[in-house]
Amino acid sequence: MVSKVLLATEGLTLGEFLCASGDRLWDEVNDIGSRAHVVFPRTRVLIAQDGAHPVLATPNHIVFYKPHQRYRRGLRDTRGDRSLWLEVAGELPAQPPAAPSAAGTYLLAVGLARYVAEPEHDRLLAEETAFELLGRAVASAPQRADARRARTRADHAALAEAAQELLAARMAERLSLASLAAALHVSPFHLARVFRACTGFSLSGYVHGLRLRAAVDRLAADPGTDLSRLAVELGYYSPSHFCDRFRAMFGRPPSALRGAELRTIVEAARALPA
Repeated sequence: MVSKVLLATEGLTLGEFLCASGDRLWDEVNDIGSRAHVVFPRTRVLIAQDGAHPVLATPNHIVFYKPHQRYRRGLRDTRGDRSLWLEVAGELPAQPPAAPSAAGTYLLAVGLARYVAEPEHDRLLAEETAFELLGRAVASAPQRADARRARTRADHAALAEAAQELLAARMAERLSLASLAAALHVSPFHLARVFRACTGFSLSGYVHGLRLRAAVDRLAADPGTDLSRLAVELGYYSPSHFCDRFRAMFGRPPSALRGAELRTIVEAARALPA
């Protein structure tokens, strides 16, 4: 059995799991541990949780485990039990043992696992995506009407406004979702969900928007600005990371903005999606 942590942040851990077909765990009663888990199977496996009917978990499903949930697994694939998992601090809404997983949710789980393996991955983006993955998983299963008390619209708006102020003040820092949530006295999951709902932006998207618009202003004011220094000042890992982000947002590298005529800049901007 191999269980590997891929991303660890306050309140949430992402990992991958492999239990080979000959492992002794197939013959034992297992305990999921002290925290709730949300699991994205990558092979077929029969899961029999205590107190529930067995379910055939496949990549089309999400499997939910309460803290200290006891269960047995049954071999259904010669590759064994392979999965990605989220370990969650705190309570989750009441869930069935398994629920259908949308294709996009499965792709997001696999894509995130690959992304965090990149040495220069954007940690804020990775953490936020992990909590988005958790949100999608929770939303995929029927919940009790009283499972979560909804905050008022005014509370959400106030939180989003405070988050925007904080992001603007600290946009050049290498932020983490956990540190932002701690500064705002909310859970990372709640912050990520409310911010997107209220602003239409992800937290990482909002930060990069601020940074790259600041770059446009700097380059417009001083075409001779050193791009390497500018990248560092804006909080990017490297000039190439900065240039890739700039091109993705504006359709051209920052060097083109320095040398382009005004008409060319205007035409390029008009060609971008509104």
